[in-house]
Amino acid sequence: MGFLLGLLLLGHLAAVTYGHPILEAPESVTGIWKGNINIPCTYGPLKGYTQVLVKWLVQRGSDPVTIFLRDSSGDHIQQAKYRGRLRVNHEILGDVSFQLNTLEMDDRNHYTCEVTWQTPNGNQVVRDKIIDLRVQKDSSKLLENKTEAPTTMQSPMEVNSSWGWTAEVDDYLGETSAGPGKGLPIFAIVLIISLCCMVVFTIAYIMLCRKTSQQENVYEVAR
Repeated sequence: MGFLLGLLLLGHLAAVTYGHPILEAPESVTGIWKGNINIPCTYGPLKGYTQVLVKWLVQRGSDPVTIFLRDSSGDHIQQAKYRGRLRVNHEILGDVSFQLNTLEMDDRNHYTCEVTWQTPNGNQVVRDKIIDLRVQKDSSKLLENKTEAPTTMQSPMEVNSSWGWTAEVDDYLGETSAGPGKGLPIFAIVLIISLCCMVVFTIAYIMLCRKTSQQENVYEVAR
């Protein structure tokens, strides 16, 4: 919207400077395949000048062909290819921008915005601007790839340093896995318990031996 207002302001300043309405439009615009595109074309309304005709044309070979016509009887789409897809703004005076929906690759071409005004003395003034419409198919392919990308799963032997690890063991030990927030494997628990029991029995045996040895020493002293 800010861009259109800027074009309208430039058109108004140009009209004041040169005495006639001046069309403002970009040299080129780029749209996405299957998307919609707005091709700006504006002018600054000038007192005493009345818009009587708006045309949008497309280049076909060496000659431009009219695809849209706005006159005193209304709007007319001249080519069947554009029916239901084409719209020219009419809400804002001085804005005759062209909207084309569901872009096809063969829509890329040179489009001409042409406006005719009636001057205060009854003459007519015609101005036009040529805009190059480009259509790109890369972004649509990228969107399809993102949408249709299959979900991938980690293999059993894949190691991820940030999220933990997974492993496979023989059927004899059973399948195990460990990671953040998961319990220890069964065989590891059994191993830890066994080691703890061995340590307890070893300590108890050592303490028993020491106690027996001390009792023998006491007995000999008593004799």
